[in-house]
Amino acid sequence: MVANVLEWLDASAARLPDKIAFGDEKTTLTFAQLRDLSRRAGTYLSRRVGTGLPVAVFMEKTPACLAAFFAAVSAGCFYVPLDTKMPPERIRLIFDTLHPAFVFYDEKNAQAAQAVAGDAQSALFSAACETRPDEAALAAVRAAHVDTDLLYVLFTSGSTGVPKGVTISHRSMVDYADWLHDALDIDESCVLGNQAPFVFDNSTLDIYSTLRNGCTTWIIPKKCFSFHRTMVRFLAEHAIDTIFFVPSALISMANSGILEKDPPTGLKRIYFCGEVMPNRQLNQWRRAVPDAVYCNMYGPTEITDVCAYYVVDRDFDDEEPLPIGRACANTRILILNDKNEPVEPGQTGEICVLGTCLSLGYYNNPAQTERAFVQNPLNTAFHERMYRTGDLARYNDRGQIMFLGRKDFQIKHQGCYRIELGEIETALLAIPGLSNGCCLFDEAKDEIVCVYTGEEDERAVARALAVKLPAYMLPNRYERLDRLPMTINDKIDRVTLKKTYIG
Repeated sequence: MVANVLEWLDASAARLPDKIAFGDEKTTLTFAQLRDLSRRAGTYLSRRVGTGLPVAVFMEKTPACLAAFFAAVSAGCFYVPLDTKMPPERIRLIFDTLHPAFVFYDEKNAQAAQAVAGDAQSALFSAACETRPDEAALAAVRAAHVDTDLLYVLFTSGSTGVPKGVTISHRSMVDYADWLHDALDIDESCVLGNQAPFVFDNSTLDIYSTLRNGCTTWIIPKKCFSFHRTMVRFLAEHAIDTIFFVPSALISMANSGILEKDPPTGLKRIYFCGEVMPNRQLNQWRRAVPDAVYCNMYGPTEITDVCAYYVVDRDFDDEEPLPIGRACANTRILILNDKNEPVEPGQTGEICVLGTCLSLGYYNNPAQTERAFVQNPLNTAFHERMYRTGDLARYNDRGQIMFLGRKDFQIKHQGCYRIELGEIETALLAIPGLSNGCCLFDEAKDEIVCVYTGEEDERAVARALAVKLPAYMLPNRYERLDRLPMTINDKIDRVTLKKTYIG
């Protein structure tokens, strides 16, 4: 039984020492080098802090950053990735909750890291890597480890304005990476292209598939997501055959025309998660790269990245929504109504998740943890934790789960109509000539606001939606933009849009 993710690194380094584990435009680390750096910096760290403590990593998105993560784990601690472009005030909010014991930084971010470190000890990661590994000390740390020890904490936006730290254990990650191997055929032969920032949980698919299976992950440069011919060239040059992107990245490539002119035909697996993937752009991908396996995945950060998936196995019209399918192995999904009863087919309810995948809660935030991680209401015999996602769904006539949107995206319009904004967005994104968009609700004015990018003017969009939706679901106002604001994770920044167009 694997109890610590570093067991995978040890095995891959022993079996494939000279194979590239992680690389970017400038640097690469083989499995042997990755293990060596992790143990060197882990020894440095273990001489300065105790086990079970948070280690913040304030470094650029590079292979060395990943080595810093594993150094923290080698010392019996857990790592906390920080976005180096994050405003100092947000980092201070995170540190107020986290109270890091140590901060690793790189040369580029030395000054900024030291400015926010506060009372925490800190060090240049490359300097820590000059330490000789202490085999006895590292072995003692490993011997004391149990699989429910924390592996990482990722900070997400909180409804109160204070970031929430989602805690994930080794056991949850072992379960997830095993499932990726068994269900999605990610193995030693794969070459992955990483899109997700390391502060975003989607990156864990790339990171831990690489460790577990001995495959290779290339960190795709940010510029590739703006210059799509550069993207296609990068994928080909590095023989990348597996990608796990947020839908916005796939939508952007589809809208650019690159799939018709120069499709990335070397791709064998195209996975996506984080937002709704519209079938209009997915169909463009399926025509351009017909032999690839496409998989729609779903899951909040609190359940170790993914808890449901659908391998696309049939044709869809552009206007159809895509299922999120069924629960991953060793995961149970309940769809419960307002009375905490399982919904009937076709009825709407909240997605609730049980299983090893669950986070241990929010770091240093017991009140928020109690609200989100609750007793399974269907079980009165013993304690069984369940996570309430706040997402709405229903079962289709095939027994597949259909994601409908956030619970707080369900609105009451014109005094009586219950509307899922996601349903309007599905129709919106199926309109030819539109590149992206979303809908907001101005509760004070009882108005649905449609914000989009594309060639069509407001009247043309309104006419197209009128053919697809009943009158009570049609937006009251349209805002056409040159580009939509995006978050660090390349999702539509709805918070900024609400501030701009609703106030």
